Amino acid sequence: MFVTVAKLGSIAAAAESLCKTQSAISISLKRLQEELKLDLLHREQYRLTLTEAGHKLLRHCEFLLKQQLNIETIAQHLASGLETKLHIVYEAICHSDLIFSAMTEVQSSYPLTELYLSSENNLGSIKSLMDGRADIAISPWMDRFHELAEFETLPFSRFKIITAVHKKALLVPNVMPSFVTELEHLPLLMPQTMLFQLDLERLLGFVSPSQIRTNDLWAQKAMLMNGAGWGYIPKHLIEHELASGELIELKMEQISFDAYGENRIVKLANQNLGVAGNAMWQALAKVADIAA
Repeated sequence: MFVTVAKLGSIAAAAESLCKTQSAISISLKRLQEELKLDLLHREQYRLTLTEAGHKLLRHCEFLLKQQLNIETIAQHLASGLETKLHIVYEAICHSDLIFSAMTEVQSSYPLTELYLSSENNLGSIKSLMDGRADIAISPWMDRFHELAEFETLPFSRFKIITAVHKKALLVPNVMPSFVTELEHLPLLMPQTMLFQLDLERLLGFVSPSQIRTNDLWAQKAMLMNGAGWGYIPKHLIEHELASGELIELKMEQISFDAYGENRIVKLANQNLGVAGNAMWQALAKVADIAA
């Protein structure tokens, strides 16, 4: 009542706003001031104004009322069955800007559900799903993953793996290598051993005896940019550097290049997502860029 009277400036207006009698408002204000042993209001002509103590107390009262509303909103959120947390994990090879767009949409619709986003490499996102550490994963997909668990999936994006080298690492400046032997002075940059015993040599083709293996695609890109070697990398991660001419896409007959893959939205088939989880699933499906 005190806050309403302070904002409206009269007991009559407050009584009308709160659907109470003027006498009820006056009695409540009198009791409040007596309990606090403070004068909160004084009358100037036909309007009630706040005393200095009233001004200070009003700020605290408004804060408490806001907190009360927040508590009520949170209680309604929990009572409706909305999740308090939602864990999403994605592989570094995925198109992260699409994921961020979907998360922004869901967070706007369900602001009281905490969204946790983690990045993995070497198919760690699939393992996070299987271990119960993630609700939804966005990961490169192979049909053999169905041997590990029962999954439900949706298409998300496609990627292309190419071989590339920095222009400063070439033996002859501005001359494209034609044979693998022209790269013998450089180590091959590759991911570390993949999960689930994937055979990189079989999947990627040529493998150099001199190698630098990383567990992070961004570190692999940084080494490419530093001229530390040549290697396999998703093309969409180096589009700008290819366009500028800093990195060069290699085309050699001895190497299996232009490998294509698909990223999918994944969850365990027996997992029932909550309201926010289903909204995230649909939002990811909506932004999916199958033509990528």
